[in-house]
Amino acid sequence: MSISAAVRQRQIYIAAGANIVFILSLFLPWFALGSYDSISGWTALPAPPLILLTAVVAVVGLFAEVNRIALPLRLNPLGIAAYASSVPLWFATTNLISGGGTGRDWGLVVAFLAALVATVFAVRVWRETRR
Repeated sequence: MSISAAVRQRQIYIAAGANIVFILSLFLPWFALGSYDSISGWTALPAPPLILLTAVVAVVGLFAEVNRIALPLRLNPLGIAAYASSVPLWFATTNLISGGGTGRDWGLVVAFLAALVATVFAVRVWRETRR
């Protein structure tokens, strides 16, 4: 069963928007160190520029697909976006589970939920195009 073009486009926008929310969540408090101090995702992650780059690659791949822009490589933009969306999900999940010895803060929950939504919708649209 194929989805309509409008539903497909809406799912791509949801995945792109969720990746953008993840990017913004990198600068929110992920771990509380006390009542007044916290650590952002940018500080908590082992390689924040690379994780930021993968989220940006996912957004670019999704928008390239929606706007029918040919990427310089002969790769499927939705496949790239689906994979790139899974990388932030991996890091957000491991930080949510491990906790790092400090209390989890609301920014980590936002990051996890945004990465989860981005991955689910990017993979859903990518799998639909492979049928």
